[in-house]
Amino acid sequence: MTLQNHYPLIDTIRNARRFYTPKSLWGKELVFIIVMLLSQLAEGIIIGAKVMPSLFEWGEEQLEKNGTIPMEELMDKIWNITADPVNMRIVLYSTILGTLTILFFCRQIEGRRFETMGFRKEGAVRQYFIGMLAGFVLFSLIVLLSWCMGGLEFHGYHGGAISSILIILLGFLFQGMSEEVVFRGCCMTTILRHQNVYWAIGLNSFFFGIMHGMNKGFTLFALFNLILYAVMASLYVLRTDNLWGACALHGVWNFVQGNFYGLPVSGIDSGDKVFSMSLKGADILNGGAFGLEASLATTIVLSIAIAVLLFAPLPFCVNGQKEKKETEKIA
Repeated sequence: MTLQNHYPLIDTIRNARRFYTPKSLWGKELVFIIVMLLSQLAEGIIIGAKVMPSLFEWGEEQLEKNGTIPMEELMDKIWNITADPVNMRIVLYSTILGTLTILFFCRQIEGRRFETMGFRKEGAVRQYFIGMLAGFVLFSLIVLLSWCMGGLEFHGYHGGAISSILIILLGFLFQGMSEEVVFRGCCMTTILRHQNVYWAIGLNSFFFGIMHGMNKGFTLFALFNLILYAVMASLYVLRTDNLWGACALHGVWNFVQGNFYGLPVSGIDSGDKVFSMSLKGADILNGGAFGLEASLATTIVLSIAIAVLLFAPLPFCVNGQKEKKETEKIA
């Protein structure tokens, strides 16, 4: 099998006439961290408006009873409020502000075109629907494998409200897009401006993994699988020469996990669901409190997906044997 390492997106990034970013790798990462924090702050404006009243009321009660607010209990309270299925919808849709913050930075501060982030106009709709299908298939394979290994118990059709489920699906599509824009569209492509693909994939994947460190049930194995997912998503972007597909894959992956199969999404219950499943047996088989993303089944499926993206000539990807398109000069 031949390594599929023809990535036109890299040429697009490096040949862009306007793309202002530090040449130093660590300078790039410092800027990225600041911008990511600003995007989180933008999302927090909406979340805070929902969370703060309940949090202040709870804090006053704790001060009256105990004279202090234990930090561990405060973090648990914040988690419980934001993880409530109703509030989760607000959290999902608030990611639109985070996405807009990153897009503003890349276009207005770095001065680059959206094509250098992977937002290609050509084939965007096709790639988006392929990405949705890929997200559904990949996570369904994980569910099937975990069930076969005895890690899940199927309870049948749950029958959540269709309108609610569709609202959550749209929210997850926004949320998936937000994370892909931050880590693949911004972080990875900024590194690719001056550094090689190994640094670009490795660093954006590491940041993606540790970003989930505050989630319920987070473990080192969960971190490992999250990094694997980010490597897979990075290769997907590079192989398809397109960010749209990865955005759709990510959103559907989360939706299918939480609201189709009814499992925790990175430790979060996302509300109404189509089917009902519960965890069974050892945590290694189902991920425990964090959810199926921290399971051995996820490791196996993601490893196979990475191998396929590295070596298989796929019809929806840019393949090494294809005639190279003339590199587009981005103004």
